[in-house]
Amino acid sequence: MDRHNDCLIVIPSYQPEETLFYLTKGLATHGYQILIVNDGSEPTFNDVFSRCEQYGQVLSYSKNKGKGFALKYAFEYAQKNYKDINYVLTVDGDGQHHIKDINELTNTIKGRKEIIICERRFDVKVPFKSKIGNSLSKFSQSLSTFRYMNDNQCGLRAFPFSFLDDLIKIKGNRYEYEMEVLNYLLIKEIPFSTLSVDTVYENGVNATTHFRPILDTFLIQKSILKCGLVNIICFLLGLALTCVFYYCFFSSSGLCPLDLSYEVSIFIAIPLEMMIHIIINIIIFKPKSIGRMILRLVLFNIIYLLSIIITVSFFSRVCSFNIICSYLLTYPLIVFPLYYLIKGVTLVYNSRR
Repeated sequence: MDRHNDCLIVIPSYQPEETLFYLTKGLATHGYQILIVNDGSEPTFNDVFSRCEQYGQVLSYSKNKGKGFALKYAFEYAQKNYKDINYVLTVDGDGQHHIKDINELTNTIKGRKEIIICERRFDVKVPFKSKIGNSLSKFSQSLSTFRYMNDNQCGLRAFPFSFLDDLIKIKGNRYEYEMEVLNYLLIKEIPFSTLSVDTVYENGVNATTHFRPILDTFLIQKSILKCGLVNIICFLLGLALTCVFYYCFFSSSGLCPLDLSYEVSIFIAIPLEMMIHIIINIIIFKPKSIGRMILRLVLFNIIYLLSIIITVSFFSRVCSFNIICSYLLTYPLIVFPLYYLIKGVTLVYNSRR
């Protein structure tokens, strides 16, 4: 049997069931070092944590502070006390992950020496509220980062030990933290691989989860939309530049043949907006691979430019709307085709890796 003693399993836990004990015991038989964080559970759960201490270390504090805080608390502790570790795996303690998948993740990261993000296959019946939450987060993240992920809410992940500094600096104390980590990787163009794992829902509904559907979904969406704020600002900038060129230069000057003033204004404005978009992204996000980020934004803006020209021309010429209304109506129409385009390109790219 493999001995994974150079891997540290970090398990944040709040009000755990017996599942945590069985998971800890099972992982210990494979030689993992295990660090459990008791995230302010009530004293009635102390017995579960005490029995887990046979197989791993338990850190505790009195007040519940959230999954993100617990993970970062463990990362800081690991930096100081686990000097012999090469990899850190984050694992949920509520029965969401099979040990065989955790072992596969370990073998994968040892072979590639890179960050691995697990994605569930969703080949079983998924509870309705989970399906809605997953779909919404995938949709908004794709449009915010121009990258599609089949599952962006799986807690099973593996990191080189050297990456803990970055993980500790990332904001977020509750369930949104894991989304913040993913956004961090995407916007900074930090390479990572994905690994497909089983989907597990206890009794069909994931009974032991402490996820708050409304509040935690709001926090997750907030973290994603914060990432996409630059895109929204640049969209409005593109509109402003288009209006400047149209109203100040082309609408009544007669410079555009065949009355193409709408199209020419957009054709000049969008490339300018694209250059500003790239500069803002470099300044704010400081990507590890500037070239990859520029290529992604250029490809997006080419598609965006063509879409804007076609839809604005339709609304302005066929429906007789002014250029501002036409431009604003364009965005809701192109977001769904754009999402599926991003999804398709990502899936094709991943299949060729």
